[in-house]
Amino acid sequence: MFPNLQKLTDTPIARTNLIQLEEAPLATIRRLLAPVSDLYVIDFGLQRFNKERKEKSRDYHARVHREVKVQLRQTLGLDAKDDVKYELHRLPSGQHVYFYLAPSAARHTPAHQSLSTRIEQVCHQLTANEQSLARLIQGLFGLHLKMILLEQAADRFPVCPVYFNAVMYLNARLSQPVTKKNGTGVMEAFELDVFASEERELAFTLYKRKFLVEPAEELHLALNDDKVWFNTDSGRVKARRKLDARDTKLEFFRERSGYGDCQAYTYNVVMNAVVERLIELEIPHAPIPFQATHEVNQFVTDLDQQLANTLLVVNNGVDFSATQEAYFFNALATQLPGYQLWPVDSLEQAKKTRFSELPSNTSVMVLNPVEDDTSNSIRQLCDGTAEHGNFFAAYDTDRKQSGLRWDTYTQLKLDRLHGWLQQEPLHVALQGMNIDSKLLEAINYIDELSKANPEQYSADLAKPRSRLKSAVNLVNSKICRTKTELWFKESLLTQCHIQLPNIAAGRYTAFAVRSTDNGTKLLGHVELMSDGNQLRVANTGVTEGDLEWLAVEHPALARLKKLFNNSFYLYDHAVDVLLTTYNSVRVPRLIGPSHLDVVDLYSFQEQEKKQTERDGGKFSDYTITRSAKVELNVLPYLMSPGRSIHDPLTKSQKMKHHHTYLQPHDYGLYVLVSDSQPANPSMARPNLVENLLIWDAKGEPLDVFSNPLTGVYLNSFTLDMLKSSDSSKSSIFAKLARLMVEN
Repeated sequence: MFPNLQKLTDTPIARTNLIQLEEAPLATIRRLLAPVSDLYVIDFGLQRFNKERKEKSRDYHARVHREVKVQLRQTLGLDAKDDVKYELHRLPSGQHVYFYLAPSAARHTPAHQSLSTRIEQVCHQLTANEQSLARLIQGLFGLHLKMILLEQAADRFPVCPVYFNAVMYLNARLSQPVTKKNGTGVMEAFELDVFASEERELAFTLYKRKFLVEPAEELHLALNDDKVWFNTDSGRVKARRKLDARDTKLEFFRERSGYGDCQAYTYNVVMNAVVERLIELEIPHAPIPFQATHEVNQFVTDLDQQLANTLLVVNNGVDFSATQEAYFFNALATQLPGYQLWPVDSLEQAKKTRFSELPSNTSVMVLNPVEDDTSNSIRQLCDGTAEHGNFFAAYDTDRKQSGLRWDTYTQLKLDRLHGWLQQEPLHVALQGMNIDSKLLEAINYIDELSKANPEQYSADLAKPRSRLKSAVNLVNSKICRTKTELWFKESLLTQCHIQLPNIAAGRYTAFAVRSTDNGTKLLGHVELMSDGNQLRVANTGVTEGDLEWLAVEHPALARLKKLFNNSFYLYDHAVDVLLTTYNSVRVPRLIGPSHLDVVDLYSFQEQEKKQTERDGGKFSDYTITRSAKVELNVLPYLMSPGRSIHDPLTKSQKMKHHHTYLQPHDYGLYVLVSDSQPANPSMARPNLVENLLIWDAKGEPLDVFSNPLTGVYLNSFTLDMLKSSDSSKSSIFAKLARLMVEN
């Protein structure tokens, strides 16, 4: 075992988004083809769609859906504008299979082959080529599930689910109503994804989606229209384009009457429908729950975050008003005393010499403007319309078209990455801070209230959830996050050490992988030496190439079969073992308790509330709350019980609710880090469960739970570098390695 490990007893069983199927794939497929209605059966078609030369992926997928809909309308004898619902998947053979509902009378094909015969022929062809049947199960059950959700929609969601181009959107709402001024609004919804694995698991995942919408006057969508639409109480709206869903009002959890709007509720509605249909089809199955058996009761909170380098701050075109500038730089001076303003011209000149004239103990922070309609500060100066979702998209573009001109900070990051790849790294630490309209509006509000009503200003500042307090926290937390990122870079690149107790003495290398859109693999690597009290940085770098190439420079990676985007690895040189941690659709997501039907509980709560209010009373008997008591907890582990005040980990309440929960299983070790503070009434996103794996030198899996490297990893979690007084969701090893490629 390893240090700081504690056995747990009587832990709750949490419901997850995973189901284990208990029959062979072919038997499951036969059951999925059984009719669930006297009127309809599930039928399918096979077709190969070739991508045309220079055809964009988006255009190709839109064309595939159009052609499938044309084929289905012809098969079913429908009008050209009639809606059709289907599931579409690409098989390992390269063909697309589409499943749809057909009238019982049309069950046989013109060749008079039965449906079961045709599907078994497809299964035989796939198995003969040693190809998986998972996509067939995925498509068949996806159609079953989405049809039952459409049937139950009126009882569960205020806006009917949308099933368009084989995609279903659930629990949609207008987060910004359509305005008369510009004729547009914002619609947000959860997109349902169904996944079947080769290990006979079914996974159901909800993704947050956000659309700019406009009123849709037409009764039916045109045949070639690829824009999703929603029916709302105020009329039909059509999506004009997708928006960045990272800035979303869809929350994972909301207590009391807000529960029906959140992702956790939607997950439970979906899983109830899943179980209902599996039982109806008599498909043997079992839920895959989460129940912690141990926890690691160690969490480093005392890292020194005082900057050691000289800090130069550059305003790279942020258009501050005089008031905004005064407030922002005063706030900056409070947390970063001693910084120096540096002109853009000086920065441009220093770039030409690769900062060779600056001392090595120098850090440069660049303030970057973010336009309202973009999610980042990346700008291509020769083409103002070009959009890049992240730095790696800009890196792809820069590789394809040499000589492009970029905004100052993007060019700095490109130069930095090129320097690492050529083993000529910049010797100064670089840090960016994006300044958007939301931050500037917060400063405006702070200034206006302080001048217009000083008494109200003082009163609101003392309220933890006032608009003023939120505005002040927005500015301060932005600077705090930037400061801790910069401290981390100084520790990695300049100071070359970090105090970290409870890490077994040894030599370790941390790896982080980023894949660009064109498939280029970038590997950040940091070699570290531990003496039991601190980590010393021995070597750093970034390498580019495929796995075969990277494994030559880093033999520890040769045991891997594939490198995944955003993957992380930790190598122990002494015993030649490699650890990875990851989250995927096959790793469970916690959605609620296993012993309560929270959907029915919420429905009963709302009925009681309406009745009480009709009777003229005030309802207060809510059952959907933030209680962490076992019998009342609607989010086990995500809302964790507080520790005793005598527990040293409480540390003046900072870590009262922090736990690192562990559940060993057949394929590794599940790890869940809970929040250090009790959950707010709303929870924007859940803490995700991760899975740990360890391989020996031959690439064979080892027992994760008993391996010393697991202890090294689990004892390296820190108080979050980016959110003060919150739990870190990643190890300091992962932070260091990812810093190499992402910043």
